[in-house]
Amino acid sequence: MRPLTEIIVHCTATPEGRAVSVKEIDTWHRARGWSGIGYHRVIDLNGDSWQGRDLASVGAHCAGHNLRTIGVVYVGGLSKDGKTAKDTRTLSQKEGLIAELTNLRDRFNIQKVSGHNEYAAKACPCFNASAEYDHLFPEGRGIVVSKNPDGLLRRGDAGPDVHRWREDLDFYRDKIGHPYPVPLTGPFDHTLELVTMWFQKERGIQVDGIVGPQVLEEMKLALQGKPPFLAMPDNDEKPDTATALYHAEMIVKLLKTA
Repeated sequence: MRPLTEIIVHCTATPEGRAVSVKEIDTWHRARGWSGIGYHRVIDLNGDSWQGRDLASVGAHCAGHNLRTIGVVYVGGLSKDGKTAKDTRTLSQKEGLIAELTNLRDRFNIQKVSGHNEYAAKACPCFNASAEYDHLFPEGRGIVVSKNPDGLLRRGDAGPDVHRWREDLDFYRDKIGHPYPVPLTGPFDHTLELVTMWFQKERGIQVDGIVGPQVLEEMKLALQGKPPFLAMPDNDEKPDTATALYHAEMIVKLLKTA
């Protein structure tokens, strides 16, 4: 999945009240020589959200700003004469937009919502999207808030702690000569969950894809080149005194954080 940081809102620039389908927009965009519909989500007159281009694919909706963005378009944007720019959103469309933007914000590493008119000399989407949707980012636009108040990292979380976990996993895999690096950007997605489960299995601890105190301690050991905390010595050999003391300290630490 490509890294996503922003949603750009558009209008279809069609007369107020005129229904427009995903298929129709797809036809328009193919006529321009594009591979298909450039928007990722379409909000129809009833406020229902329809899938356009796959979210994993770079859109074609805002020149110079497609790489890390999601394009969301609502049907409308012109008065009934088909000439005058107008915010034609119905109450249902406004509610549908909020629902879709909130869903995308929570699923991905979305830091802000902008309007097409902030990047081009156009009226689209015919309202001030930044001002209207700023409340979706109570900590401020462009600020990623970690969503792990319980101290655990799991699928759906975002923020600096997730970024550090990605870096640690990538460094460890490089250290042991693993052929596949870990992407260093993005939220705690399905891919990161799978890599976390791989690490847990590698270290002989509970495999659940969740990063807690035990997993973090194991990562410290792994980065230091030390064996798993719960690993038993082979051939009934007794561990040396230093190792035994170290393991005892780890047990105390884990008990305190349990």
